[in-house]
Amino acid sequence: MNEVGTLASGETVWEFADSHLGDHPSVVPLVEEVLGKISSDERDVFVEEVDLGRVVGENIRIETIDADEIVYAIRPGRGGHTRFVKNRTPESCSSVVVILERLENGDYKVITAFIGTRCPAEPWNHPWSDKTSLPYWRRHALVWGYEEVVKGTETTECPW
Repeated sequence: MNEVGTLASGETVWEFADSHLGDHPSVVPLVEEVLGKISSDERDVFVEEVDLGRVVGENIRIETIDADEIVYAIRPGRGGHTRFVKNRTPESCSSVVVILERLENGDYKVITAFIGTRCPAEPWNHPWSDKTSLPYWRRHALVWGYEEVVKGTETTECPW
């Protein structure tokens, strides 16, 4: 367990071994700044998008078109296939998204953080997914080559 920062509302935020923060190393230097702009409002679990007003990196999740080369693969530590696009590049981005969960002592743990914009959970990701997940992920994908995938899980057939 590592301390990663403090929310604007005063709570300490911790990273645990099951966090996906390490999967997104480009966001790590920004997390403390982002957390300082968020008030918890004593929510139990929440997703917050913070625009830092400057380009802070690349969003690897983009809107796709019919001509795109789409594949699906499982990322390590995930419970289902992610939609990827092979023939595109990331887009410049000024926002960071964090997902936080309240601990029994009132502090928070970081579930994940990444450069990008808020979006619905992937369709397989229950209980986070909802009725907006499938339509959204049929039109969006992660750019291939920027996230690790589990060898042998790549397919061109939509698994959801």
